[in-house]
Amino acid sequence: MQGFRSLADGELELPEAGCVVAGPNGSGKSSLIEALLYGEVFRSMRGATDRELVKFDADGFHVRCTVSATGNRQPAIACGYDARTKQKKVTIDGAVPERLADAIGMVRGVVLSPGDVSLVAGGPRERRRFLDVLLSLAVPGYVDALGRYRRALAQRLKGSPQEMPAWERVLAENGRRIAQARCDWAARWASRYAELCLAIGERDSSPGPHMEYRERAGDWALLEALEHSREKDRERGRTSVGPHRDELRLQLGGRDLRAYGSAGQQRTAAMALRMVEAETLESTAGGVATLCLDDAFAELDEDRSRKLGLLIERQVERGWQVVAAVPKERDIPMVLRSLPTWTIGEGAVRT
Repeated sequence: MQGFRSLADGELELPEAGCVVAGPNGSGKSSLIEALLYGEVFRSMRGATDRELVKFDADGFHVRCTVSATGNRQPAIACGYDARTKQKKVTIDGAVPERLADAIGMVRGVVLSPGDVSLVAGGPRERRRFLDVLLSLAVPGYVDALGRYRRALAQRLKGSPQEMPAWERVLAENGRRIAQARCDWAARWASRYAELCLAIGERDSSPGPHMEYRERAGDWALLEALEHSREKDRERGRTSVGPHRDELRLQLGGRDLRAYGSAGQQRTAAMALRMVEAETLESTAGGVATLCLDDAFAELDEDRSRKLGLLIERQVERGWQVVAAVPKERDIPMVLRSLPTWTIGEGAVRT
C-alpha cells in the first residue's frame, strides 16, 4: 500500500490465523483495517470519500491485496486513486475488468467496532446500506440490479410526466429483485440472528430478538405503487415507495430496538448482525471471511465481553482469520493471545 491515510508505505503478510495489532489511539489501527478491506467493495468501511483516504503529502493512494485460500493463490486485486484527476482504477492481476462488479467481493471481511451501534440506533438508511453491501457480495446480480435501480430513481422525477412510466418499469423490475433478495436474506437468517443475540448476552424472553424486512409498498405490486404515488411524488420531489424506502426492522420484546432498546441491547444486536454478515459470506461466497475486531470489546460490559470472546473462540477453532486492534497489549482478550502480536505507531507496523 502507498499513500493511504497515515499509514507507512510498504507490504504486510497476514498470518493465516490472523494477528493482534496493538497501538494507542491515533496510531493507525483503524486505518490499517480500512486498507486491508478496501478491496472488498472499493470504498472505505467507515464511509470516508476516496479523497479523504489520501495521505496529506501524497497525490493519491494505491492498495494491492492477494488472498490465499487453502494454500491456493487467488488473483491480485489492486486499486489506485489519483486525487488530482479524481479517477479510480481497479485491476485484477494487472488487467482492468470489464465491469467493476467483477472485482467486488474477491477480498472479503467483516469489521466489528463500537461504531456498529449505529446499525441499530441509526435510521433505516444505515440498515439498507448494510444489506446492500452484504448482498452485493453474496447474491449474484444484486449489484447490477442495484445500479440500474439507482439510475432510474435519479431520472424518474427529472423528465416530463410522459417519461415517468418508462422509468417506473425499470424501477419495478430491478426493485423487485432487490427487495426479494433482502426478504430472502432476512427470512433465512432471522433465527440465527436471534441465536447470536442470546449467545452474546441478551436475555431469553418472549418475544425475543426478531428481525424482518418490511416493504414500504405494502400489499401493492411495486409498479402499481409507483403509478399510484406518481402525482404526489412529483409534488414532493421524491419517490416515496421502493427498496430505497424499505426497512430492516430489529425488535426485542415486540418493540423497536432503535426507539426502545438500551445501549447494551443495541450493541448486542449490532454485533449479532455483524456475525450474521460473516456467516453469510462464509456460506455463499466460498470460504471464511476475515473477521476484524476494531477495539470491539471497548464498550461492552464484562458479561457481554466474555460471551463475545467465547463466540469468537469457536469461529477461530473453525478456521476463521481474525485481525484484532487493541490500544494496549494487556487489552488483548484471552481467546486471541495465541495469535502473533504486532505493534503500530505513527502509521508504521512492526511485526
